[in-house]
Amino acid sequence: MGKVLQLGNKAIPEGEILNKYFQNRLMERNQNVILAVTGSTGSGKSYGCMRIAELWYQRRFKTSFPVENVCYSITELMKLLNSGNMRKGELLIMEEGGVLLNSLDFQNKVSKLFSFVLQSFRSMNVALIINLPVLTMLNKSCRLLLHGHFITSGIDYETKTLKFKPLFHQLNQSSGTSFWKYIRINHGGYWKKIHRFNYKIPPKELLTAYEIKKASFVSNLTDTFVKELEAQEAKERGKLERKPLTERQLEIFNLLHEGLNQTEITKKLGITSPAISQHVKAIEKKGYKTTKEEVSGI
Repeated sequence: MGKVLQLGNKAIPEGEILNKYFQNRLMERNQNVILAVTGSTGSGKSYGCMRIAELWYQRRFKTSFPVENVCYSITELMKLLNSGNMRKGELLIMEEGGVLLNSLDFQNKVSKLFSFVLQSFRSMNVALIINLPVLTMLNKSCRLLLHGHFITSGIDYETKTLKFKPLFHQLNQSSGTSFWKYIRINHGGYWKKIHRFNYKIPPKELLTAYEIKKASFVSNLTDTFVKELEAQEAKERGKLERKPLTERQLEIFNLLHEGLNQTEITKKLGITSPAISQHVKAIEKKGYKTTKEEVSGI
């Protein structure tokens, strides 16, 4: 395991601090863990989430992190949580949270997810990492439930290292005030606040599996978008493609276009007022405008 953090003359193994945090909450205290990872595009959010998960799975399960635990929608995430297959200590990643939803829809659905978290997720002893562009995509009530917020500082491609600014949440239960603090650890007799977590880029095998799943997601997303767009265009075309008027309807329509009212048309054509009214309704049903103001623009 790589040594990516130096404390005094002691090197801390990669992932050890967060692994101990997971071990303490998930395995020893029977609690859950909810983290948010934020940062700009290309800053290493996805790589960081997977590397965190990979190192935890190596410690907890002695296996690689399963890419099936990367979710691209809240629905997919909920299915995994309700599958009955979650082992104690499992970790799930909600990748690119909100990509399928506008901000309001996303917040509404995340609120429902967090309601589930409050009701039953805690007893499952499962960790959840939510990958987001900005933390405010979570509403305040959801942010209060976070245990940590890690902000990406970018990727050093020369050393193949990812950097996080790790902030842990302390909530004043009386006032509801949040305090975001750096973790303070003792390692080999040294006490220090940790301002950065450094992680290596995930292994090629995991990245390949991740890219395949992401490509499938993007492809399905594109197909869904195209189908919705085609359906919307067809609907709009249907509105524009009006059915042709009958000879009598066209005659009445033209008279309306000339500015005559229904009483005047009744006298001119020698047909009853109810009949004129029925023709006007039929004309309107086919999508034609019949009032003087409306037809003047046709």
